Amino acid sequence: KMKEHYGIPYMGSKEKILDLIQYIFQREHGKKYFIDLFCGGFCVSAYALKNTKFKVLSNDLNYYVIALYKEILFNNSKEINKVWFDWVSREKFKDVKNNPQNYPDWYVGYVLTIWSFGNNQSDYLFSRDIEELKKNAHQYLIDNGYKENKNKRIELLKKFKEIEKLSRRFELERLQQLERLQQLERLERLERLERLQQLEQLQQLERLDSMDWFDFIKSIPISILENAFIYCDPPYENTTKYQKNSMDYEMFWNWFRDCPYPVYASSYSAPKDIKIINFRNKIILLSTQKERKKSKENIYFNGRGNYSRTMHDMLFNK
Repeated sequence: KMKEHYGIPYMGSKEKILDLIQYIFQREHGKKYFIDLFCGGFCVSAYALKNTKFKVLSNDLNYYVIALYKEILFNNSKEINKVWFDWVSREKFKDVKNNPQNYPDWYVGYVLTIWSFGNNQSDYLFSRDIEELKKNAHQYLIDNGYKENKNKRIELLKKFKEIEKLSRRFELERLQQLERLQQLERLERLERLERLQQLEQLQQLERLDSMDWFDFIKSIPISILENAFIYCDPPYENTTKYQKNSMDYEMFWNWFRDCPYPVYASSYSAPKDIKIINFRNKIILLSTQKERKKSKENIYFNGRGNYSRTMHDMLFNK
């Protein structure tokens, strides 16, 4: 069975721990509202919309990525479709990043997520030594009938390699890199956007905003908060920054402790008094140098509200 993807490719995506997210949903199944306070790549919100009956309130400080979601979800990607297969050069990426005011907001979100390395919204997707080859392969696929079909993509890539071998435009070493490119990154990412566009449960999406997390919480009526639970995936402390401004972690954890409503948070660390309810080892990639390290992704809980005890709670959270 092919793995189902949710949201868009995004730095720090929760896709690998969706089973732990499902565990939270089981605990809080009696609630009406789910609040995704730092929705990032929209993975958890999309998962909630598709697999639960919760009404979803999503927020993220990244104004441009929220504009991208609105274009996909509420405008059927009509504007994106016009640039769907256009190549974005290193120079164009840099201009969009440095001069966002010159482009539509959704386009800034689109370029900085789909065309950035590791989805870090800062560095261009391809290294200089492979950029020309990737561009030629991309153009060959588009010119020869690729239409979001993975098998067709693999077949065309093989043909492209044979043509390039004969023409000797690229060294064999470069061409062999295409062996690892059975899924051209950018085209694969576009397919993720298309799947998000096909999300049918939009009537459950109560709000989609771009605000400071604390301002967003303050803007939600008490009547909703009293029948809600909150999930937080704040930017990781001491790692690559991909938000517009720095996070006040002391303020966040103070709020986490004091909030009268159930709050869950994903993080690699927290103050010692904050309770861990689940964790797992996860390989994370947080630097452009491709340095991999093993860390524990923890789920923290503030202990508020009346949750339903799951089998996991009975075994491990007595």
